[in-house]
Amino acid sequence: MKLLCKTVIGILGVISFNAIAKNANQFNYIGINFQDNSYEDLNFTPEIDTAQLSPIKYNENSSKTGWRGFFGHQFNRYIAVEAGLTSFGKASFSITEELTDSSGKTTINTIQNGEFKTLAGDIRAVGTYPINNSLFVKAQIGVLAWDNEFTFLVSDIEEFAVQKKSDKGVSLLTGIGIAYGFNDLVAISLDFEKTEIAKITTQSLGVSLLVRF
Repeated sequence: MKLLCKTVIGILGVISFNAIAKNANQFNYIGINFQDNSYEDLNFTPEIDTAQLSPIKYNENSSKTGWRGFFGHQFNRYIAVEAGLTSFGKASFSITEELTDSSGKTTINTIQNGEFKTLAGDIRAVGTYPINNSLFVKAQIGVLAWDNEFTFLVSDIEEFAVQKKSDKGVSLLTGIGIAYGFNDLVAISLDFEKTEIAKITTQSLGVSLLVRF
């Protein structure tokens, strides 16, 4: 009888320990990510040689800061799933000219400008591997559903004009990162991600703040 009692108590103890361990490693979290988005081979002037625009000046910025808000569920120490909404940083261009009035004052006149801007939603699986109690590495794979608007420069006889192209699609998203947990509630991570939007390779390097609840 004593042996049976000890056995039952032992089994209950193991079950309780596993339940506590499970609860400790299973939780929901929310986060915000600020990311630098860069776009490879993005061409705002597909029909124009910008080297021949002088004295008109062509300006381009193909790297910009965006953000992502997300919600996640950690199933255990190794697997999580996330859903998020991302406003990608807007790459942009402009063509400008300097105008000088009779008093010698110079002003900059913008002739045309445009953007490459994207709003997207995603769902992804996140694999995490703890290095110690505070530091862990992560890898992720998911799908990105995006809505893109691309405004680019064209030549209309002797004038410059812009054309706007809107496109929607779904792309594969991959990423790696490293994270540090300050305590049981707050963690920070550094992430690198890659995907394709409107046939443009898009890379993101960002910092995330995660809050567990």
